Amino acid sequence: PGSELDLGSRVLFNAPNTKAELISRTITTGGKVIARGEMVANEPHCKGHLECHGLVLKDGGTQLAIPVLEANVADVELTHEAAVGRIAREQVEYLMARGLSEEDAVGMIVRGFLDVGITGLPEELAKDIDDTIAKIGKDAV
Repeated sequence: PGSELDLGSRVLFNAPNTKAELISRTITTGGKVIARGEMVANEPHCKGHLECHGLVLKDGGTQLAIPVLEANVADVELTHEAAVGRIAREQVEYLMARGLSEEDAVGMIVRGFLDVGITGLPEELAKDIDDTIAKIGKDAV
């Protein structure tokens, strides 16, 4: 709470026949998060997708997604999707009805939200990510 994070990613397509995918997942438990993503196509036959998703876990939190797509030549395909919101109470209650505590239910939903299928992470980094996600789930309840 009270913190502000402004972050972003940028891809410049400066060669023909190139591809890129940017995926952003952000969570706030009371602070403000600004997630910027930009793709600029300067050469033909480029393809890019930008995905910005944000989750507000507690009141007072703010999520702002700013996707920017810029095509400076013909024959490019740039797409984006952006979504910000809260965990639906029905999702938490559904998991609680199946025996999970509220903390475990929120943690499971948060882990699913953050899982973008990054393969090949070093084991230590993967463990740090899992530990951080578990802490976020506990702090959200």
